[in-house]
Amino acid sequence: MRQHVSTCPSDPAVAGQSAPPKPRRRRTRHPRLAVGDRVRFAEGTLSGTGVVDAVTSDYSVIWVWTDEGQGRRMFLQGYGSIVSAVAEEPAGPGERAAAAC
Repeated sequence: MRQHVSTCPSDPAVAGQSAPPKPRRRRTRHPRLAVGDRVRFAEGTLSGTGVVDAVTSDYSVIWVWTDEGQGRRMFLQGYGSIVSAVAEEPAGPGERAAAAC
């Protein structure tokens, strides 16, 4: 029986070298958001604002109830989605802050 022997110099086993590590994909990490936080989001051509409805324990998945009637959306970390907190503006002297019922 014949054995197959590679003579290709780019073969790491033949060259006696280990293969170089693959470059790691840069991921956009979601910030640590809490349920009820106001957020701004962008994913592909979709963008808008909303309120965080749920977050997984490792913050890799965020569910947002969107404004403008877009429904509830799920955003996965590292798949092109950007979710950031919206800075709450304090009420001015002539404005009343929203009261909790």
